[in-house]
Amino acid sequence: MSIGQGQAHESHFGPTSELIEVSAFLQSAQSEFGAPYPQSSSSIQGSAREEWLTLSEDTKRALQEECSVSDLRSSLNNIVVNPRLMAHVTRTHDASLQSIYETADTSNRRKRKRVTVLTPDQEQPEVTALQQKLDQVQLKSWPLMLNSALFIRTPRHADSNTLTATKRLAFSHAPADQNQALVFVTVYNRLQWGHRLVARSSQHVLLSSQTLGDLMESIPCVSNEIPEEQVDENGVTTWTKASATNTSGSVICLEGVAYGDGQSEADYSVKLLKSLQDLPEQQRASVTRGPPMHDATFESLKIHLHQPYWMIHSGDCEHFFVVEQIRLHHPSDPPPSDYPLTTQITPPLLDVCRACNKVPALYSILGDIRLGESPFMICGPCWRWLGMPHGEGADQVTVVPLPAYELGWSG
Repeated sequence: MSIGQGQAHESHFGPTSELIEVSAFLQSAQSEFGAPYPQSSSSIQGSAREEWLTLSEDTKRALQEECSVSDLRSSLNNIVVNPRLMAHVTRTHDASLQSIYETADTSNRRKRKRVTVLTPDQEQPEVTALQQKLDQVQLKSWPLMLNSALFIRTPRHADSNTLTATKRLAFSHAPADQNQALVFVTVYNRLQWGHRLVARSSQHVLLSSQTLGDLMESIPCVSNEIPEEQVDENGVTTWTKASATNTSGSVICLEGVAYGDGQSEADYSVKLLKSLQDLPEQQRASVTRGPPMHDATFESLKIHLHQPYWMIHSGDCEHFFVVEQIRLHHPSDPPPSDYPLTTQITPPLLDVCRACNKVPALYSILGDIRLGESPFMICGPCWRWLGMPHGEGADQVTVVPLPAYELGWSG
């Protein structure tokens, strides 16, 4: 599968679920279990757990042995801790994938160098024994077939994660109700090279008692990183780093309802409805104005899973978000006071210095005729070597620092 085909495939969503009323989901869960999950080992609730307590010790032990995967875990650990076995498994897997890709790829693109796999007579006895054991697996789904190329792909930039650990935002208004549902949200951005295609930007987990405004504040965005322009009384322009308190208008459109930020009477929701009224009637979407996004909790919404919803902020910065799943909060999950969580952030693509083409650019130079284009992306050492121009037109040159990606990009 080519990159373009794969990206186009991932830009399609669905099939969507039935309309889910989050509050009804919580009520049905409470009526079924008494509470979503016990909050501690001393408060065991729910019919399944109560039934487990009624079983005899012999029955419990038999069920635990039947469901145990300790034999599989020990086998896998023996391979992972042995460098020779692990290298063999990795090498044969890569060779299998490469063979599938080359067979499925009908283009004339240059083939990559084939992964070398040793023959059985060249391998160590323990490696040969492991391969014979793998060859004896009776599952028909165990070996990768040619049609596997339709479902596997190489890693992409959106699969990377800037976070080394789950990021806990821990807003000050911690929920009082411990019986919560978790809402898993994935955010997508348009691709610069294909605006009809989207790529994953970040992933978040929120409580059902939290709001659409909490989601908006959780999303890291390059628009929030743009430096602020300051002009003094002499007309000299300076640039300062973006401030976390510098917020602009925003609106979220979900199930035909526009939720503005409520910063003013005529917020983005009002402007959105006015823009829709300017469209021809046959192109006009049916959208009504809802409450401010910081008043719209997830448990007050009706949501389709796997359906993209739209948001816009900072003028014309668009995002799409998809609710992947809704489930009950479990005792093994972080406490409610830690939410919302951010579990993945795709690293931003950095502009490379156009002078040396070696390191990321640090400045954007506007109006400098020496550079041949405006704006011109340049790194710090190259700009220090070049220096500010002198003479005619020098006062028209502006040096804008590029975003540092410090607000929301790290754990």
